[in-house]
Amino acid sequence: MAQHLRRWGAVYVLALLFAGAWIGQLLAMQPATAEQGWSEFWAASLENWQSEYLQLVVQAVLLLGAKHLMFRADAEDLERIEAKLDQLLSRG
Repeated sequence: MAQHLRRWGAVYVLALLFAGAWIGQLLAMQPATAEQGWSEFWAASLENWQSEYLQLVVQAVLLLGAKHLMFRADAEDLERIEAKLDQLLSRG
C-alpha cells in the first residue's frame, strides 16, 4: 500500500484538488445555477477547463523544448568528457 501511495499519491492529491475546486465553483455559482439552470455551471466549467488545458499544453511544449535543449547540451558535454577519458586511457 505504501509503495502504491508513493507511486500514485500525486494523482490522488491532484484529484482531490480538482474535486475541491469544482465543488468550490459549484458553491460559488449556486445562486446563478438556481436562477439560470445547470447550463451556466457547465459553460463556466468547460470555459475554465479549456483555458487551463491551453495553458498546460503551452507549458508542456515550452518545458519539453527546454528539456531537449538542456539534455542536448548535457549529451554534448558527456561525449566530450568520454573522448577525453578515452584519450587518457589510450595513453596509459
